[in-house]
Amino acid sequence: MSTTPNEPQNPQSGVPGQYGQSGSTQPGQPQPYGQGAVNGAPQGGPNGQPYGQQYGQAGGKYGTAEYNPGQYTGLMERPSTVDRLLKLTLVSLGIYVLSGILGMIAVNSIDFVRVYRDMGMDSATATEMAGKVGGIGGPIGSIVSLIIGIALYLLVWNGLKKGKNWARILGTVFAAIAILGGLFGLIGTFIYPAPWNIIMIALALVKVVVDILWIVTAFKAPTTAWFNQNRVQR
Repeated sequence: MSTTPNEPQNPQSGVPGQYGQSGSTQPGQPQPYGQGAVNGAPQGGPNGQPYGQQYGQAGGKYGTAEYNPGQYTGLMERPSTVDRLLKLTLVSLGIYVLSGILGMIAVNSIDFVRVYRDMGMDSATATEMAGKVGGIGGPIGSIVSLIIGIALYLLVWNGLKKGKNWARILGTVFAAIAILGGLFGLIGTFIYPAPWNIIMIALALVKVVVDILWIVTAFKAPTTAWFNQNRVQR
């Protein structure tokens, strides 16, 4: 039997467009947990992604980002070039101490009277000059000079480790002086008798190379950036 236009329709009749249709709701009535929920649990968010996973997908475990010490502070960690700079400082110090000790031993093998005679001096003048040189560059003077040099090396090394830019500048000045002194000092090594002259020349050349590498490493971009960062902080 047909119904009249004013007769209410059956809500469960299943006719399309009726509010009572299975799987439909009345206008303005929200569906719990969205469409397609199973047992009251949401099936997914936009683009089919499960809820709770669309945030922090690129992070670490439990949806959090992996820990990065400089992520929130904006500070760079100490680069490997600074570690290399510290090692080069110790290497240069070791060569300096070795050269100083061997130099004190080797100087005792030099016949200064003969050296000055070969330079054209008479015996009396040569003997007098040899005595003066022995007094000025004697063991005590050499030891004091060696201790002062070690103290300056440690001062620079400790400052570099703490990120002090003045230590980098001071170390550069010392390295430049050592390079020039080592090159000009090669001439003086020929007064040593063999094999001391060969040993002293080899040590001088190695130290010049190490000091050049020190200056190059001290002014590489990562090293400069790290020292500038520490200088701004302080």
